[in-house]
Amino acid sequence: MKSVNRVFAVSAPQDLERVVEPLASYICAADEPKTALMSALAVLFREVEATNRAANAHFRATLAF
Repeated sequence: MKSVNRVFAVSAPQDLERVVEPLASYICAADEPKTALMSALAVLFREVEATNRAANAHFRATLAF
């Protein structure tokens, strides 16, 4: 059976700040901040769903062996 590494590195708060700060500035500077925020959240949720689908497919593939 193939072993699967299920330990994930957690990003340091500084890493998240480097990503969130420019995004927050973009949202606040938008003509319609609420629309920009909702669009950013939609993109984030799609990315999380895609990552989960890929992880599940990988996990199912490792169980096949």
